[in-house]
Amino acid sequence: MKIGILTYHRAENYGALLQAYATKTYLESLGHEVSFVDYWPKYHSDYFKVFSWKSFLHSSLKSKLVKLNRLMIMGHMLYKRKHTMQQFMHEQLGLSNQPEYEDRKSVTKKYDAVIYGSDQIWRKQHLGGVLFDDWYFGSDNVRADKKIVYAGSMGKIDTDDSDDIYVKEQMSHFDHIAVRESDLQIYLQRLGVEAVQVIDPVFLLSKEQWESLFIPSFKKGRYILFYNLLNTQESVSFVKQLSKQTGLPIYEITKKTSFYSHYAHLINNASVGQFLGLVKGAEYVVSNSFHGVAFSLIFEKQFFAVGMEGKANRVISLLDSAGINDRYISSTQFKISVSQINYKIIDNRIEDIIMKSKSYLNNALL
Repeated sequence: MKIGILTYHRAENYGALLQAYATKTYLESLGHEVSFVDYWPKYHSDYFKVFSWKSFLHSSLKSKLVKLNRLMIMGHMLYKRKHTMQQFMHEQLGLSNQPEYEDRKSVTKKYDAVIYGSDQIWRKQHLGGVLFDDWYFGSDNVRADKKIVYAGSMGKIDTDDSDDIYVKEQMSHFDHIAVRESDLQIYLQRLGVEAVQVIDPVFLLSKEQWESLFIPSFKKGRYILFYNLLNTQESVSFVKQLSKQTGLPIYEITKKTSFYSHYAHLINNASVGQFLGLVKGAEYVVSNSFHGVAFSLIFEKQFFAVGMEGKANRVISLLDSAGINDRYISSTQFKISVSQINYKIIDNRIEDIIMKSKSYLNNALL
């Protein structure tokens, strides 16, 4: 079967790239011919630009000076990070330098089936004047005999009455619908849309399959990995306290670019393989990222999810499924318990969800 995947496959972050890789790899293991529906409109590509002349020209003088200073100091680091992410896209996802479909009015070639998801493909973009993008809701721009949602996500559900009408109408474009979060499943059911809940595609691959990608950690000895995408005060305070309590150094991966941190050793340009190796090699993982938590579970790490604010629903839903919601820390008034997670129990729970998720996808493709 000729299958297309429509997701955020060119987003320059570890989670987006690895969920795309997992969906493609799993479908190929079933014997299908798989490629990405290479839709990447301007509002997406503009968001990931290292430097935007348009933004620069419309900035105040003070803002211009800040942007130029940042580019001069951090430019090499920023471009190196971008190159690292794009190298994975080319080598592991089979993508070319330029997206095939950048115009929102384009029409794709014909597929036997298109898989929509995972990642937050249904969130409001708030980029370039775009809110909901019809492409991700099964529009006629994508030509396929079957349109299947796997682990679709909206992130934080922030909808009004007109949004509800739009979402309900768009769901009729899909032959099968499976979402990643329980709150999204409940929301769709409230709209009269039937949807099942499945697990994120990174869990469709085994730990051994992921280990074939990773580069062993270049950090020797015991350490705490801090995967800090949201840069919230709660997560920073937590990881500092954990370091003090355990005596372990902190290695931090973050979206921000900096040469110095007063509490952590910064890792600015880890490849995707090195990211996996750093998670695998850590004594503890502290993360405010969904996929930081997901790979902690896959590699059976001792971990904490902290400081996700309004974006916590994804992680809470996953931890509820695994039966360890105590690993989500929601308050600044926390007492750290370093009790060990019993993965003999957790793995059985997750394996059951994985099997049900695979069954859904396999049956949807029949």
